[in-house]
Amino acid sequence: MALYLVGYDLMNHKTQGEYGELMSELKRLGAQKVLLSQWVLQSNVDAEAIRDRLRKFMHEDDRMLVAEITNNWASCWTLFSINEL
Repeated sequence: MALYLVGYDLMNHKTQGEYGELMSELKRLGAQKVLLSQWVLQSNVDAEAIRDRLRKFMHEDDRMLVAEITNNWASCWTLFSINEL
């Protein structure tokens, strides 16, 4: 399984309550929140498939990045330790 970082900018600040389904889907996929708008998850599918699954819960003007995390990464003071995945 590969490790992925999912980051997003939710541009519809007036409708933030509408993003509950996005958060639920991330949790259902086993993702862990590491920063305010970044999650990490392990998956057998590629980044494009993860993006396509999550974009259904976002508005067209929101932004998202899904990137595979390789061996060379570092973090500090995250909400969840990536090493625990």
